[in-house]
Amino acid sequence: CGFAKTYIIGEIDRGEKQDCPACGSKNTFGESRYWLRPPGFAHPVDIEEMTSPDEIPETSYATRAKLTMETPSDEAQWTTVNERVRVLRERKHLLVSNTGPKRDGYSYCVKCGRIEATSDPTPLLAAPHRKPFPDEREGICEGAGTTHHIVLGTDFITDIALFSMEVTAPLSLLPGQYSTDVALRTISEVLAKAASLLLEIEPGELMAEYRPSLTPEGRDGLKAEIFLYDTLPGGAGFTSQLINRGPELLQRALKLVMTCPENCDASCYRCLRSFKNKYEHKLLDRHVAAELLEFLITGALPNFDRNRLAKSTKLLYNDLVRQGIEAFEFKLNSSITIKGKKITNAPILASAKNGLQTVIALSAPLTLNYADDAGIRQLQETSDGPEVLVVNELLIRGNLPAATRDVLQHMRG
Repeated sequence: CGFAKTYIIGEIDRGEKQDCPACGSKNTFGESRYWLRPPGFAHPVDIEEMTSPDEIPETSYATRAKLTMETPSDEAQWTTVNERVRVLRERKHLLVSNTGPKRDGYSYCVKCGRIEATSDPTPLLAAPHRKPFPDEREGICEGAGTTHHIVLGTDFITDIALFSMEVTAPLSLLPGQYSTDVALRTISEVLAKAASLLLEIEPGELMAEYRPSLTPEGRDGLKAEIFLYDTLPGGAGFTSQLINRGPELLQRALKLVMTCPENCDASCYRCLRSFKNKYEHKLLDRHVAAELLEFLITGALPNFDRNRLAKSTKLLYNDLVRQGIEAFEFKLNSSITIKGKKITNAPILASAKNGLQTVIALSAPLTLNYADDAGIRQLQETSDGPEVLVVNELLIRGNLPAATRDVLQHMRG
């Protein structure tokens, strides 16, 4: 779920795993590793700088800032935006970490300060090695003082606006779900952009990140949190100005995701993408964000984009037909008749050779196992009708082979 926290050495053991306090999943918080705040960095004097594209080593990147504070239970601390959204003004430390290539951390020689990726296929620190700084008398470090799997990081205090968002069934923001990550990552980006426009400041002055609400509702997928923070260490007071402008901020964010100049299918550089978020482009989907924002503003379950649902249905149908499985026949937009009476149209009707039929329908990204079509939902409650299988639209767009595999495995029993 992306939650992180630091402990004083001795509070927990190295390599320990715990139940995650954010999403509640069992034995997934860890393994714990030593976390080091480096005083600085310098290129080793005995290694030439790499300038050829073929010689560039495997890179790693720092995580986005993580908020480690507990979710306050005192209602008086919160400012109400509406019945589903509230905001809290705070000034806390944010945590940034670099777990190294392959998330395996770094090896660090405590005697000379030389450091390398633990995943390096040709490690130097396991034996005597050159010191990373000039030393004419003793240029070789004897080694035997290397600790492995170190995580580098820092923390800084800044101004924070913590937004808590509550949803109700059939909407779900279950931690760790791909659809939840897409929705919250997109809303984080669009809220930061909307806040910059609202306050008339540079986009880089504010950033946003998300996490599960550290409450039972958060673990059940009914609450999530997004925090906007000033990127200037110590804070610049920008996020503090958003506390009483929550409704305006949400409306501006909704307008941004609803009115892309290119009318893009998910995201583009005209609406949400930028060089800064290039590693999250696959998680940016303005239509999914619009679905959640509309609910947060109005409280009503919105209709997901019909054209996109139709395109995704045809995409899944074509892939099922492409498999060439003779045991099943697939039809697109086929009518369903029960006892001589037409009930509804099946987005995809799968018929087995033994006569059994399965209706394959799509759900909107944030309404898992909840068919988008009301007629299909009514069919699910009919005892003498065909079986209904609901596939998440975002799974089809993000991982079509997995969606097809799940459908076929279900039909084969």
